[in-house]
Amino acid sequence: MSKRIGILGGTFNPIHLGHLAAAEEVVDRLGLDQVLFIPSFLPPHKQEDMPSAEERQEMVRLAIAGNPRFALSDIEIMRGGRSYTIDTIDALRRANRDAELCFITGIDSFLEIRTWKDWQRLLTLCTFVVLSREGARFRQLSPLQLAPLAERDLRALDERTLRELTVRTPDASLVLVTIPRYEISSTDIRDRIRTGRSIKYLLPDAVEAYIIGKKFYA
Repeated sequence: MSKRIGILGGTFNPIHLGHLAAAEEVVDRLGLDQVLFIPSFLPPHKQEDMPSAEERQEMVRLAIAGNPRFALSDIEIMRGGRSYTIDTIDALRRANRDAELCFITGIDSFLEIRTWKDWQRLLTLCTFVVLSREGARFRQLSPLQLAPLAERDLRALDERTLRELTVRTPDASLVLVTIPRYEISSTDIRDRIRTGRSIKYLLPDAVEAYIIGKKFYA
């Protein structure tokens, strides 16, 4: 049986318990062998002040320490420049020819798939694991017409009477997954620091200590 590798990319600005809990949920639910956390060097869709790529990478390293199913990849940081998913998946495909690559993303991001670089080819290179997110609905996938998705199934996902749905076609492989609602966001954590509020229990203690020591977001 081929290895199944989850891929979770992002700015991780900063990484928090919501990221970790979602990754752990996907590992268990889909039987993945590993999740690679891939901090972006320079994200294509976000423009804001943030710690350096190396500092965000260190926060990820601290956050996933002790979980044998989580691993850190510096592939995008070493490549430099803007981080495009297609380039990362191409490189990972070359390095893991026999593995199934499962790219993990929220439905809010996946709804913009047509704006991604080489998105049609990207859909053929990996399985997209699309996670439920507050404020977005699986029914919004219908207009994209990427795969034959029954309205009743999408509605069931939105109503959480269906936990997951797998759809495979010659052009795309999608796994739609409902996960618990994690009321944690990197934006809120940054705002809390700027306004002097506590961030305890929102991210790993080691990451909190690193942020405080470096005086990030203050």
